[in-house]
Amino acid sequence: MSLGRPTAAVALVLVLAACAESRPEPSEPHPAPHFVDIASAAGLDVVQVAGGANADYIIDSLGTGGAWLDYDGDGDPDLYLVQGATKDAPEGPPDRLYRNDGDDDGNGVPEFEDVTSAAGLGDRNWGVGVAVADYDNDGDPDLYVTNWGPNRLYRNDGDGSFTDVAAGAGVGGADWSTSAAWTDADLDGDLDLYVTNYVDFGFDRYPARGEQPANAEPCVWRGVEIFCGPRNLEPSPDRYYRNDGDPDGDGIPEFVEATEAAGLVPLEPAYGIAVRVLDADADGDDDIYVANDSVQNLLFVNQGDGSFVEESILAGLAYSERGTEQAGMGIAVGDYDGDGRLDLAVTNFSHDHDTLYRNDGDLLFTDVSFPSGLGTASYFTLGWGIDFLDLDLDGWQDLFVCHGHVYPQVDGRDTGSTFRQVNGLYRNAGDGTLLSFEGGGGPAMAIEEASRTLLPVDLEGDGDLDLLVTNVNAPPNLLRNDGALGNWLSVRLRGTRSNADGIGARVVATVGTASLMREIRREASYAGSV
Repeated sequence: MSLGRPTAAVALVLVLAACAESRPEPSEPHPAPHFVDIASAAGLDVVQVAGGANADYIIDSLGTGGAWLDYDGDGDPDLYLVQGATKDAPEGPPDRLYRNDGDDDGNGVPEFEDVTSAAGLGDRNWGVGVAVADYDNDGDPDLYVTNWGPNRLYRNDGDGSFTDVAAGAGVGGADWSTSAAWTDADLDGDLDLYVTNYVDFGFDRYPARGEQPANAEPCVWRGVEIFCGPRNLEPSPDRYYRNDGDPDGDGIPEFVEATEAAGLVPLEPAYGIAVRVLDADADGDDDIYVANDSVQNLLFVNQGDGSFVEESILAGLAYSERGTEQAGMGIAVGDYDGDGRLDLAVTNFSHDHDTLYRNDGDLLFTDVSFPSGLGTASYFTLGWGIDFLDLDLDGWQDLFVCHGHVYPQVDGRDTGSTFRQVNGLYRNAGDGTLLSFEGGGGPAMAIEEASRTLLPVDLEGDGDLDLLVTNVNAPPNLLRNDGALGNWLSVRLRGTRSNADGIGARVVATVGTASLMREIRREASYAGSV
């Protein structure tokens, strides 16, 4: 039975439908966001291990992610941080769950307490990412953790503890998984799961940097000897798990691996990095966009019955405007030009550019990276997490980008890049261009790290967006936004005849003569969840 989008959200869209084609007018710049890093003061000083410091293998490159979730239902966002490992210590430090105990001192800094052991968590596999959703529709958020090796599905038991049900549910896998996204692809009210996988990796299968056989060419990037890959390495195929519910009533759902049956197998093998779910053609069902490393990106269009057809080339979302493959790392989804259609931005490797795709309707996208200014600004940076966010509360979605290289060896070499980089912050001018914020965005924008995952959150409930940024072999940054002044609206949906999280709902609000459109999703741009 097709349940469609959550009823409350549909009613809101219908009420405001007459304004759906109106756009907000370009305006004078609002006060810029002013970001201050409060991670250490908040108790978030744990180093997220993410491979060897010299990055001798490709597995040392991806970093680790995290997720915001209110696991205990007290209204405060709690934090899950993923841990990786190293070749010498393959059983890494445990993933961490931090409970948000609020700002009792009134100093604008919440207190986070490590409750990992009490919650029954602490996975020690080589972790990469995490996806949060209420997969069993019982009212509390569950966790899916992606690893090199078996993944974890932690069921929230509602008493502050979790139980790993991955094996019984059939979603453990044995791949090198990177990102994951929850979607009700078949509109049956149960959340299905898409998992991106990268390389069929093993330390015994690929030599370390500088240790290629005598008859093999070393792997070199702009004169710098580096680890090999992903090209010429064996890709690991993505997986799609259809949720068939809990027929036994034992609290463990039955997921069926349905990648091929659902039409989610690309013509050529791919190196999956990031996945976002969106209604790209505004027809009421979930489509899936996948960013791949070094090969074309993919757009799987939902046919209305939970099956898909891959249409990235026809839609203009497979390549750059030059028709070349890029190295997709993270995906932003949002209506950056205010026309009621969802646009996409994809981060890529350095000495290329991040790509902004404008949605022109009828499932056609145009690469506007250079007209917008993003293409030129991002040439020397290597991007990862990225998101469209209204950071100055002027009604237009700005852009924040996490930067950081994968080759430590670029430092001190004449490449134009460094391993640690400052992150990117772009103001949406409302006319299709992305500009620098006057004042630079505060002291936290000068931080140089090899950043990876971006997790927006409203920590204080004051309407402006704060940001959690994960870093390679370093503690995360928690960027409190002290600068934004403006009006805001927060909406929390609860599905009744649909999935409980309201994932897939579309919310439209009128502001004067203009309309603002957002979709309810839980996956972040890369290796995380919000």
